[in-house]
Amino acid sequence: MAWSTRQLAELAGTTTKTVRHYHEIGLLDEPERASNGYKRYGVSHLVRLLRIRRLTGLGVALADVPSVESGDERARQILRDLDAELAADIERRQRMRRELAAVLENRAALDMPPDFRTLADDLPETQRSLLLAYSSILTPEAMAAPPGTALGASR
Repeated sequence: MAWSTRQLAELAGTTTKTVRHYHEIGLLDEPERASNGYKRYGVSHLVRLLRIRRLTGLGVALADVPSVESGDERARQILRDLDAELAADIERRQRMRRELAAVLENRAALDMPPDFRTLADDLPETQRSLLLAYSSILTPEAMAAPPGTALGASR
């Protein structure tokens, strides 16, 4: 079976521009051309394109696709790093959801970290602003430290 660039892209759920880009960066071999000059892709091209799409769908960078496919220690390290990034992103998003839930339930002010919702209600605007500034530059541990202890820089 032979397909055009457009047909191959449709079968793989991508665009002709993406297929051409993969050719340009060396991830997908150029097919032979028919007598009329058109490219004719085969099953091996489709399988390769689907494999690339699967890896990039998992978050693997295009530049890392060949390394990941090799299956060596570098491939495992790339995947471990990706897993760690995803875990950190999930934790960040879960924290965001908790804060958003607190705001939606009117338990937290929009401009205050959730840990300060009760304290902030009793503060004048200038002190609320200062607390907000501190919360963005100090670690949570430093914010919770008793007065007079060393403050740690954060983020």
